[in-house]
Amino acid sequence: MKKYLLSWYGITDLRSGLGLEKSTGPVLGALLAEDYTNVIILGYTKNEKVTSKEETYNKLINLSDTTNPKETWALIDDYANTKDAHFMFKKWLSSQLQQNNKSTEVKLYSVVLDKLNDTEKIYTAVIDCLDMISADESEKEVTLYLSPGTPVMAFSWAFAALQNPALRVRIIAASSMVHPPETVSIPYRLLEWKGVQIPTSQKEEHLSNEFDTIFHLFGEQRMPSLFGILQFNSHKHVFINSKQYPAEVMKQFIGNSIFDEIAVNAFDPKNVEMKILQYIAENPTTGQVGFNLTGGTKLMYAGAMSVSKKINGTPFYFETKNNKMLFLDDFSSVDTKMINDVEIFIKLNSNELSISNSGKWNNDPKRNDPRRSQLTQVLWKKRSDIAKLYWDISSYDPGQTFSLSKKGITVSLDKDNFAAISIAGTTYEFEKWPDFAKYIAGGWLEEYTYTLLKPFVESGKIKDLRIGLEIAVKNNQKNSSGHGLNQLQNIFGSSYQELDVVFTDGKRLYIIECKAGSVQSEQIGKLQNIARYFGGVVGQGILASAFPPHQTAVKKRIKESSNVWAISGRNFSKELTSLVTQFIK
Repeated sequence: MKKYLLSWYGITDLRSGLGLEKSTGPVLGALLAEDYTNVIILGYTKNEKVTSKEETYNKLINLSDTTNPKETWALIDDYANTKDAHFMFKKWLSSQLQQNNKSTEVKLYSVVLDKLNDTEKIYTAVIDCLDMISADESEKEVTLYLSPGTPVMAFSWAFAALQNPALRVRIIAASSMVHPPETVSIPYRLLEWKGVQIPTSQKEEHLSNEFDTIFHLFGEQRMPSLFGILQFNSHKHVFINSKQYPAEVMKQFIGNSIFDEIAVNAFDPKNVEMKILQYIAENPTTGQVGFNLTGGTKLMYAGAMSVSKKINGTPFYFETKNNKMLFLDDFSSVDTKMINDVEIFIKLNSNELSISNSGKWNNDPKRNDPRRSQLTQVLWKKRSDIAKLYWDISSYDPGQTFSLSKKGITVSLDKDNFAAISIAGTTYEFEKWPDFAKYIAGGWLEEYTYTLLKPFVESGKIKDLRIGLEIAVKNNQKNSSGHGLNQLQNIFGSSYQELDVVFTDGKRLYIIECKAGSVQSEQIGKLQNIARYFGGVVGQGILASAFPPHQTAVKKRIKESSNVWAISGRNFSKELTSLVTQFIK
């Protein structure tokens, strides 16, 4: 009897084939866990990529331990999803099976897609595979492997199985890289679902942006659910989540809409499907029902999509990279609504924390004083000289008097908070500036960076730009459970956090840490944590320093970081403009 395994293969499998992973990769792992006579593998081929990648392949197989991760990923991205990569992977997989005394026949088919989640072509490829196996008149068993590939690919396997019950295929999935695949039950009896269906006439109105209920797949990343809330008006938002990821944080974003949760087993699509159907039976609606299938696990996706089909709901998926929202019932798409406020990101990704200072430029009208703007420009040009004062001036508290002189620069603050600085042959005087020492000690670089970004705001490419935004524990420590305070102290080392410069392009949060003096290695790690904590998995950090870092450890830490970028020195303005343009295009 023949035993077929059908699967896509992904980046982890490719990395294993290149010797860049310690694990076998999902596909080889599944083939070693059981005896299969045949394996049919689908490989996503990017239609705009050329096929000749011999130079890239040679670089990949000759990588050393000193190669930084960014360069490695760039090479993999260049090589992946090409016919050359498919050929290499098939050859490697066959040799590994032979070495393990497995006589499995390997076939790998290139599937050219317009984009990674090209739903129609993905489903067509899956059906073609099943049709080919159905034509084989031999006695056979068919196993579909859901784990490799995207959620859309996983759903296509599961949905094809449900639509072809005569094959009685088996589905397997792996809950993690360290565990072998497990059999996942297929709820064929649910094909006979007789519950409430949404009338087609109502369903066709999904472009009206109105739903009675939206079911959101909710997991570690909260952004997908937020996109669904902002995109549509809905009477009720129901979050499908495991106990590990409660969705209560989303209450603050749904306004007067009803909030509800359904606890599920995130790795059992049958459990997900049954729980949602049970909820619908107990909370019937005659209005339109939407399914936000962007978050959660692939198996949650499969279960929820099956429910959407049964009740004639409207499934949709957010493709954040392209800023598109795709309707999965007719494959039409619309632009994703932008997030125009940086505070939304912070409130979404933090717990028990609040904004204690909004950091809006006009909240301090003195910043618009043209003399202060001129002084900021002068300090940039004289950054090497003013740096000699940092050590002495950083010890002064707001309002504390001082008078210092070094390198031809004189700075002072008197008892009436009258500030003065003589530099480059010009004296600048300001009334009522108690934080003058903080400005001289590095605050000027924050203002300089902010002014370089203002043209992006004026052109509409940056949606919100803040300076000195402060985050603290809600209310006070006595009224808090202490969780938020512990987060701030453990991650950031203090009971509140100030973000030097922060902005959004409507899709991601960007945090700029300004260093007017020297840069230390631990500051890179701190910025990594801040960007991830407040911006989520797509949060980005920019280290903006007046002087290029010279320590090898600092430069190495920056290169190895996946979410921190550095600009510095004489090309500061040009590098910042180039980097931000790259981010927001």
